[in-house]
Amino acid sequence: MASAQTGGRNDVDEGLYSRQLYVFGHEAQRRMQQSAVLLLGLNGLGVEIAKNIILAGVKAVGLHDPTPCTERDRGSQFYVKTEDVGKPCDKACRDALAELNSYVNVHVAEGKVEDLISSKKYSCVVAVGKMSKERASLNDLCRKCGMQFIAADVHGLLGSIFVDLGPRHVVSDADGERPKRGLIKSISSASPAIVTTDSRHGLSTGDFVTFDEVKGELGAHLNGIKATEIKNLSPASFSVDIDATKLSQDSKGGGYFEQVKCPKELKFQPLAQCNSSPKFSSDMGEMSTLHALFNALSDFKAQSGALPSPKSKSDAEKVADLAQKFASSHLNAKIDAEVCKKLARTAGAVIAPMAAVIGGIAGQEILKATSGKFTPIQQFYYFSAAKCLPSDAKSDDPAKTFAGSLDRYHDYVSIFGTSVQERVAKLRIFLVGAGAIGCEMMKNFSLMGIASSEGGVVTVTDMDAIERSNLNRQFLFRPNDVGSLKSEIAAREAKKMNPQFNVVHQSHRVGEDTENIYNSTFWNGLSTVVTALDNVQARLYLDGRCIFFSKPMFDSGTLGTKGNTQVVLPKLTESYGSSQDPPEESIPLCTLHNFPHKIEHTIQWARDKFEGLYKNVATEVNGYITNMEYLNKLAEDPVNEVKTLQLLNDNLGKDKPLSFEDCVHWARRLFETEFHNKILQLITALPPDQVDSEGNPFWTGHKRPPTPLKFDKNNPLHIDFVIAAANLRARMYGLKGGSDRGLCTSEAEKTEIVPFAPIKGRKVAKTDEEMKAMMELESTGLDTKTLKLRESLPAPSTLTGYRLEPIEFEKDDPTNFHIDFITACSNLRAVNYKIKTATKHQTKQIAGKIIPAIATTTALVSGLVCLELYKLVQSLPLDAFSNTYANLAVAHITASEPFEPAFQTVELKGGKKFKFSLWDRMEVKLGKNATLQQLCDHFESEYGLQIVMLSFGKAMLFMKFGFMAKKKNKTRMKLSIPELVKTVAKVDVDTSEPFLMMEAMATTMDDEDVEIPSVRFWMNF
Repeated sequence: MASAQTGGRNDVDEGLYSRQLYVFGHEAQRRMQQSAVLLLGLNGLGVEIAKNIILAGVKAVGLHDPTPCTERDRGSQFYVKTEDVGKPCDKACRDALAELNSYVNVHVAEGKVEDLISSKKYSCVVAVGKMSKERASLNDLCRKCGMQFIAADVHGLLGSIFVDLGPRHVVSDADGERPKRGLIKSISSASPAIVTTDSRHGLSTGDFVTFDEVKGELGAHLNGIKATEIKNLSPASFSVDIDATKLSQDSKGGGYFEQVKCPKELKFQPLAQCNSSPKFSSDMGEMSTLHALFNALSDFKAQSGALPSPKSKSDAEKVADLAQKFASSHLNAKIDAEVCKKLARTAGAVIAPMAAVIGGIAGQEILKATSGKFTPIQQFYYFSAAKCLPSDAKSDDPAKTFAGSLDRYHDYVSIFGTSVQERVAKLRIFLVGAGAIGCEMMKNFSLMGIASSEGGVVTVTDMDAIERSNLNRQFLFRPNDVGSLKSEIAAREAKKMNPQFNVVHQSHRVGEDTENIYNSTFWNGLSTVVTALDNVQARLYLDGRCIFFSKPMFDSGTLGTKGNTQVVLPKLTESYGSSQDPPEESIPLCTLHNFPHKIEHTIQWARDKFEGLYKNVATEVNGYITNMEYLNKLAEDPVNEVKTLQLLNDNLGKDKPLSFEDCVHWARRLFETEFHNKILQLITALPPDQVDSEGNPFWTGHKRPPTPLKFDKNNPLHIDFVIAAANLRARMYGLKGGSDRGLCTSEAEKTEIVPFAPIKGRKVAKTDEEMKAMMELESTGLDTKTLKLRESLPAPSTLTGYRLEPIEFEKDDPTNFHIDFITACSNLRAVNYKIKTATKHQTKQIAGKIIPAIATTTALVSGLVCLELYKLVQSLPLDAFSNTYANLAVAHITASEPFEPAFQTVELKGGKKFKFSLWDRMEVKLGKNATLQQLCDHFESEYGLQIVMLSFGKAMLFMKFGFMAKKKNKTRMKLSIPELVKTVAKVDVDTSEPFLMMEAMATTMDDEDVEIPSVRFWMNF
């Protein structure tokens, strides 16, 4: 079965799909752009799926759902407006969906479903809102027509997906992970050969590898062979089916292995064949119950003509009985009857968070089908949010508790009850971030009825303006919104979905500098904080504020197909900052300067060159011209003084360009310096046959001996570098640039190149420590050179009004030569060191630190967070909450209970035990007039502890011991705590605020140190 139709667009709009391309790649994106999808069913789930695949950029989406829209639909179908009630669903939302991506042909597919499928205009058919028998019938028809079939449904808090991609579906890349590459430590002369690596290889049995740069006879046999399957033996060894018994090695180490992603063929069965013997992608026990439940709901609807009523206990019980019969006869398994009853009661509802979760997963499955990338669900997947059910879900009077009124909140009331919906409407949420996740959150909040009554409000803040690359996944924005504030447009669009939605948009950065805006009054009025951020520092700050004010926080993040959510609850869980990923490893300076062995190293080196040549040069020149104290300040840093003075002389003297041609000559000389002269100097100091003090080869392992490059006018990479470097130089000096390759090539050839003679005996730093020592040594005895360089500078008075333009790196403008320069510069250095070069697209991601992102994962995590909000509203116990990790590439979603906070125990006066966590405080209620002396006395009398140190922020208010302590304390002991803070910390204290937070160090009366939590000093209580 073909995975995509042929024809259509082959070009890829990298500006629009920039972040998505780092997930799918260009080839998979092209396949999607040749695929047409027929979507049957446009309820809340259907429109969510449509949104996700249209943003992804399939060729066409046919919408088919002639069912009239109802007011009830408006609770989850975000493109149905009041005036659309009564119109066919497909026609009501077509225009809004079409606006998401102008490249996608979004159309209403009119006619009979059978005729639409038989027309073979579509490569994939997606059925929403269809029960088992109808699914099977559609699936059979798709099979006959050679089309892929995916079914997805939301039944209250139960989500279901079925996937049939035909008898032959080829997966080009199972997981999307970057192929592993590693240094080989040794290869045994055995059969099969055992490869030992110098670090963890990260491979699994069944993976395929190739080899390169292996030495000796073994290298002659291994280098360049076709991909070979491996067997994992340990984290640092694997075997390959190669007979190496008769092959010798020149040395124990050397060479690399590299993983090869080989296509994998999968076979699928039709629904009618596998429904009774299903395959699941996760936990068999729960999946069996949910599979039986879905089939039971299908049988119930076939018998009764409708899904179970939320007001009927007998309906739920009947469904549970049908589920058990199905499980007994087809699955040979027992089911959880209570779960079936709970979920059956909700089965007639479709709510936004569930649509977001299932729409994200199903949307990704459609993209897998059309692109051939990533591992599809095989073949059933179910998702249960039963833990969200309210504590009164077993109400003796469900007809009263869960009776909806057929308005937009009907489905929410039918699941959670009237009282829960009323509490949801009064929530006060601080949403930080209005990007991809923020847009999805705003959509969900609006549809759920959050902040839809008096007292409820969502405050959303985001400093950023909308960029074109945002449009691919931040679905509330349109091309004409580019340049506008994200928070403003997101608030405007979310309010269109629900005019009752109370939202305040802001553009403040959340941090210490805005604590006057987001003050205690603001924080104390919040119900919770929801983050939609892309950096750890901002999360940690918010985490700290949530701890300070004892507020819940719901965090989420994505990285391509991977997503995670975390729940932070006061007193119940650890905080976000309690556990973090290790910091990103920095690249040693000596590796960057002399011994790169990865493309990341050469890209970072090129990025540093960009900063130095086009930003720092301009900044230093402008500083010299405008700041009279510049040279005096420069003299305080003798290590860099000579280099900076030389830089000023060059760029205001002999290298100062007067035309674009001068910039080309400068770029050609730069090529010679960086890729020939410096490399030649390095291998002169450390020749290829260099050995260390023990006689071992120096150039081994990750150290690769470089080769100088000779400029070649016929080499496109060489000319690319000259053009980019020259244009950036021209921009910095305010000159007009140019892209004429003929002109640049001609001028480069005319450039006078001074022959370079390497200096013998010059040392090269082999480690960062050596590099630092050499820099310090170079700074000595330079007075004469420094004076000469100062005297040769043009006087600032002769340069009045002259300025250079410091160039700030901007990765997303394809016309500014920034990525062009870094790509060419990096790849030239990679050629020096025999490192595999990178495309401009790959370089852009690494240099710009771009986080891969797609709409499907964003939708998923937003839905998961919003489901957790229902648990918060109901004050459910900790075991009801979930932290979640998902990887849509392999259809893996796992939930775990949040960790409790770590506790400490202190023994206080009278043997009393004080157990505390990061959420606890020493609560001191003495009032705003209490003095420092009274505070110390209180600690002694109440806790049996002596305060030996007290601080407010960074200010030390009190130290019992130390220099001048006695004299200072005599005065400070008499001050009230607010006066003390004002006097020492220079902070005006608003004494109408409820409390001050301080940190204290304390000892027992026997001078034994004890650790205590922060002190909350109540001024008003």
